[in-house]
Amino acid sequence: MARLRGNAEGTLDTKWRAAVPTKFRPIFADQKDLVLWEPQGENQPFLVLALDDYFDDIYEREYAAAEKSQRADLTHDTLGHMEYTDLDTASRFVLPENFRLKAGFAKGEKLFFLANRTYLEVWPMHQWQAREAARRQARSLLDYTPDPVVRIDAALRGEAPPAASEPPSEGQNNA
Repeated sequence: MARLRGNAEGTLDTKWRAAVPTKFRPIFADQKDLVLWEPQGENQPFLVLALDDYFDDIYEREYAAAEKSQRADLTHDTLGHMEYTDLDTASRFVLPENFRLKAGFAKGEKLFFLANRTYLEVWPMHQWQAREAARRQARSLLDYTPDPVVRIDAALRGEAPPAASEPPSEGQNNA
């Protein structure tokens, strides 16, 4: 399977369908056994769209490594939260009722698709934006240094590193 990279936006239509974004369609074209998976845990996408082989490989590896007492939980947390789906001729898949009810999706909801090499993460847009805002607030000033290598080299030579520049504030003109 080709590597998935980048991101795109989409929308849930009135029939609870989401279209695979155009830039990712060639990778999913003519594929059988597509799986929608509901990850378990905080700060994870609500859905992942992938080929079934991807999850088979992960499940088999994790199952083999798990303690006997952990295997039932592993099965529940992976296989128990998956639904097979097909893409229609317009590359759309239907969001299963149990998934949309749990996540509180609404018709017309904006979606954010994030490519993660071998699968697509599908986020409700408001959840993705909140996650990214929290991540931006947690970044250090080092993240805004034009060249972190210069800072590291200066520190290794025992010199004071150059001061980090402040991140531009929202709406600030950077010209």
